[in-house]
Amino acid sequence: MISFLLASAGLLNLIFYIFAIGFVISLLLEQWLKFRPLSVDSTLNERHMYIVQSNRRYCWRQAWVTNVYWFLCNVGLYFISRNMQTPQDTFWNGM
Repeated sequence: MISFLLASAGLLNLIFYIFAIGFVISLLLEQWLKFRPLSVDSTLNERHMYIVQSNRRYCWRQAWVTNVYWFLCNVGLYFISRNMQTPQDTFWNGM
């Protein structure tokens, strides 16, 4: 169970960084499109803005969900390892 929680926490940590970087990129693209539209057609610019904003919202939401799951994995690791017995050092016993 501990190895599963450790692997899950590591994977969720990686996924969180992917969503966080995606959020920052989409935020920068949104600011770019606000001040420098890609085309003269306003409907096309609105479509581009909609795509970037929906991507930003998705990455923001998924980053939070991933962060909550990562936190729950760490809480689970805390409660599981809290009652574990410390390993005995057998090196100095002559074994």
